[in-house]
Amino acid sequence: MGHFWDVVKADFIKNMPNAEVIIWDIVKVVIFLILARIIINIAKRIVARLFNMQRVRMDKRRKDTLESLFDNVIRYTVYFLLIVEILSTFHVNIAALLAGAGIVGLAVGFGAQSIIKDILTGLFILFEDQYGVGDTVQINNFTGTVIFIGVRLTRVQAWTGEVEVIPNGQITTVRNFSRTNSMAVIDIGVAYGANLKQAMATIEHVMHELQGEEENIVGVVSVLGVQALRDSDVLIRATAECAPTTQFAVQRKAQQRIKEAFDAAGIEIPFPQQTVWLQTRVSDSAHS
Repeated sequence: MGHFWDVVKADFIKNMPNAEVIIWDIVKVVIFLILARIIINIAKRIVARLFNMQRVRMDKRRKDTLESLFDNVIRYTVYFLLIVEILSTFHVNIAALLAGAGIVGLAVGFGAQSIIKDILTGLFILFEDQYGVGDTVQINNFTGTVIFIGVRLTRVQAWTGEVEVIPNGQITTVRNFSRTNSMAVIDIGVAYGANLKQAMATIEHVMHELQGEEENIVGVVSVLGVQALRDSDVLIRATAECAPTTQFAVQRKAQQRIKEAFDAAGIEIPFPQQTVWLQTRVSDSAHS
């Protein structure tokens, strides 16, 4: 490596231009920088226009993800060509530099297999559209909202705020909660002595009333009936089809409304309780 850099340095000193040429070279570098910015902006606009064409049928999340990917590829490509042009302007032997970089790359490549795996997996994730920015997912054992997708890393933010940075090559399982409608499941326990028909009619009334108010309920609401006979209550289950990832908010609101309706109707929601039987044994002397 030392010999390689000595060759590059000697070649640069040998071909060192005079002050007037250096000034012109600096002007050319500035022009190259300006042109690079113009090319990047034009390319980004072309990509955005292509994705926004009516013939391109794709949801906004998918468009945003792919636009971000193509923007990065364009930027890296233009900057790479810019660096090559700048080195050429200052009379650096590009062929010798690339040959040395190839040797270094071969040496580093054996230790960078995990990075290559991350990049390849990231490309598959992007092009297969396994998930996108804004999706609620469970990656491996971490659940949250995707806030960044790169060719090497994915960042997921949990609802409590912490951010998990996951190398794409380490992603083994993905569960995407944002692709299809979700189901709100409302389980309500009533006392064994309660009128089950009245309880189910009350739940059904509340659910249909909530359906008219709640825009996140996008499908059918149903009272399925008795789900289980438990130690202290009879469990009644109702369901509502909701927009993706909104089922928990709907469940909380439905449970509150049902509790209020039960209180107004005098329907008991029992707490856990046990019946204890005490048996006394009659002594033998009592029979004598």
